[in-house]
Amino acid sequence: MEKERAIQCVPVELLERLKALGERLWADKNPASVQLNAILEEFDSDVRTLGHIVKEYETDFEGRLAIKCRDHGRREESLKAEADAAAERLAKLQQTHADSLKKIEELKTMLAARDSELAELRSKTMEDGSELNSRYVVKMQELYDKVNKKELEMLARWEEKNRTLETKIQSIDTEVAAKTKQLGLREKALVEDFNGRKAELIRTFDRIRAELEAREKALAAREKGPQEKI
Repeated sequence: MEKERAIQCVPVELLERLKALGERLWADKNPASVQLNAILEEFDSDVRTLGHIVKEYETDFEGRLAIKCRDHGRREESLKAEADAAAERLAKLQQTHADSLKKIEELKTMLAARDSELAELRSKTMEDGSELNSRYVVKMQELYDKVNKKELEMLARWEEKNRTLETKIQSIDTEVAAKTKQLGLREKALVEDFNGRKAELIRTFDRIRAELEAREKALAAREKGPQEKI
């Protein structure tokens, strides 16, 4: 099995000079030319193969470089388009920002005007409130006096009605007491009359019972007399 050789890059000029040296040595009939030419012939295939590999590497590198350049171009175009879009959006945002600043200034102006109107309205409200408070106090005093007068009048009428009612109640109490006394006397008379009638009825009942007993005895005596004669 042929031993694999380590490959190292050798300048082309070096090989050309070695070949030229070999030719001169051959022309001079120097025995070293044989050995030098043998060495050059031995490594000639490796040198050509290395050159071929280098060319393949160069071709592959050029292809990859072309692809990279194409991708880079596309990427550059894409980034440029994105940059243009971003610049356009930035311009719109700047315009929007400028419009917003203008709107803010307008709102500040309106707010300052509103604050001025509000301060004026507060001042006027305080003045109106003070006047209204004074009028309220006067009205409340008038209402209080009016209500107080009505309450005093109602109290006087109530006291008068109360005195009249008390007088009437006293009169009724006196009348009720008199009638109660009369009813008591009448009740006592009725009780005494009832007791008298009851006693009279008892005496009458006793008298009738005594008469009945006497009649029964007389009848019994009459019936007994004829029986004794027989």
